Amino acid sequence: MPTSEARVRANQQNSLKSTGPKTAEGKAVSRANGLKHGLTGSGVVMPDEDRNQVDQRHAALQAELAPKSCLGAIMVQQMAALSVRMERAVKQEAKAIANRVRHAAEEFDEARIEAAEQLLEAIADDPRRSVRKLRKSPEGIDLMIRAWEDLWGDLNQSPRPLWTPAHQAKAENLAGYRVDSEPGLKIKTLSDAIRGVAEHDGGAERAKERLLERIEAEIVELENHFETLDFETIALDRAEAGDRALFDPSREAILARRYESEASRKFFQALKQFRQAEAEFAERAETAPTEQTSDALASSWEREPRSRSAEPREPEPAPATPRATSTTAGNGGRGSEVTGKTAATCPIEQS
Repeated sequence: MPTSEARVRANQQNSLKSTGPKTAEGKAVSRANGLKHGLTGSGVVMPDEDRNQVDQRHAALQAELAPKSCLGAIMVQQMAALSVRMERAVKQEAKAIANRVRHAAEEFDEARIEAAEQLLEAIADDPRRSVRKLRKSPEGIDLMIRAWEDLWGDLNQSPRPLWTPAHQAKAENLAGYRVDSEPGLKIKTLSDAIRGVAEHDGGAERAKERLLERIEAEIVELENHFETLDFETIALDRAEAGDRALFDPSREAILARRYESEASRKFFQALKQFRQAEAEFAERAETAPTEQTSDALASSWEREPRSRSAEPREPEPAPATPRATSTTAGNGGRGSEVTGKTAATCPIEQS
């Protein structure tokens, strides 16, 4: 089916509205939209603060190490970026740990409440197991007491009780029984009588009273059990939450520690390569004058005729000592003067 002209014009107009940033500043901002911590990657996307630190570190290392070779200068640039990355990884980890420690007690309480809520929500799947675990914590017992109190309030409504099959199922689960299971038949029998679907001695009102008594007995038993919990151990666990927070086992923290280790490994690898490159450059610089002098003498000997070797010759003035040269990578093969100063120009794009 061909596209109508109206649709084509509409598509053309829409394409003009969402083409992304146009300016260099806008593109730089857009590039960093997905930046989280900046510990991975090649450093193309780098916060301005880190970029300034890299520039300062590079200047300091350049002055301290004084690379003579172009390769050495490249290694210095890499070491500057890697050292800043290592420091930022350490700083980020320290701040993350400090944050975990500050909120450790809150997270401890929240985790206990959340665990109890999850058990109560899934109580229908395995009532006996859920009730057993809920009774081990004050948070779980509080939730069970509130649940029983909600049932008591609905059952005691006036002029008639609010008691549905869902209320019956909840009561059976809170008692540790599956719905319509044999141990929960007493609750089912009373519930049927209250809803008028089955007869009971004394009628629906008597069934309501007996079920209210059952709920009240459950609440009293839970309150008594609450007093038997080991609150001293719970308080100790809460007090030690800050110590446990010193180690972060999350996936994000594991990756951050891996990035820090990788940056450290690459830094010392770059340092090793720098020393090797500088040593090789110095060795070439030392051998260059000897080789050049030998080549010059051999060439002069070959140009002199043998027939005139016995004739006396007037002494010639000694030529000026040639300046040693050494061709290194990074200068286009043109060679660079070997002196005691810093290496020949090696253009490096600054980050």
